[in-house]
Amino acid sequence: MARSQDDGTVTYARPRALPGVEILFARQNSHHWRIFHERYAICTCNTAAADWRYRRRSNFLEDRAFMLMEPGETHFTYRVHKPSDFQVLFLTPEVMEKFSSELALPEIPHLRMSQDSNPEFFQACQGLYAAIGRDATVLEQQSRLAACARLLLTHYVESRLPSLSTHGTHRAVARAKEYLRAHFDVPVTLDELCAVTGLSRFHLLRTFVKQTGIPPHAYQIRLRIERGRALLQTGLPLSSVALSVGFADQSHFTRHFRQIMGVTPARYANATWHGKSVQ
Repeated sequence: MARSQDDGTVTYARPRALPGVEILFARQNSHHWRIFHERYAICTCNTAAADWRYRRRSNFLEDRAFMLMEPGETHFTYRVHKPSDFQVLFLTPEVMEKFSSELALPEIPHLRMSQDSNPEFFQACQGLYAAIGRDATVLEQQSRLAACARLLLTHYVESRLPSLSTHGTHRAVARAKEYLRAHFDVPVTLDELCAVTGLSRFHLLRTFVKQTGIPPHAYQIRLRIERGRALLQTGLPLSSVALSVGFADQSHFTRHFRQIMGVTPARYANATWHGKSVQ
């Protein structure tokens, strides 16, 4: 839902692919917020200049910084120096406890910091918001959320993460790849891949990227493009190819095809059909 304020616009999103997750998008906002939190909240600021108070301490918020808040706490902004653009990722305690359990961390994670400006975590959150905004696959949205959760729990909770054993991970990743090849044209969830491999989502994502260079959702997209490329050579219409390989529509297929192949599907099909090289 969205609501307009005199000082900007606030929009809320609840992605179907991410139960227990809600995101607030604020643009040109100068509101003085005072919120009691019942969920974990991570506020990433594209632009900001504000004084805020949390856990009896005052902080100054600036561009590309982020705020970290947890249930049972109240925060409030008491001075806003310029309108801000920011997003707030809300996670229910149940979601955070599940992530924490998979990483062998305390059952109820406690965030030890209230503010930071780690570029890696900031970019991970932006990647998640972008994936949600373009209605990416369930697998991509879940993978990006898991990546954010891992960075959050790695850097900002009381206990350090245990080292991860690499025993058997090559076979586990091979099973994940085999499953994605068998189900390239249908939505696949991270939970499915975890069940197939026997790994936690964090261990799976980390080892998959280490061995293939890309996360599972990107691997599935490439499988779809490769299947689509072969179908285009047969002269099948673009719209039919897009649906056959699992894309929602032709525009999604075209965007990913061009990104990976360097040309549009139409140009590729035309060049292939007439035996020409694609420039």
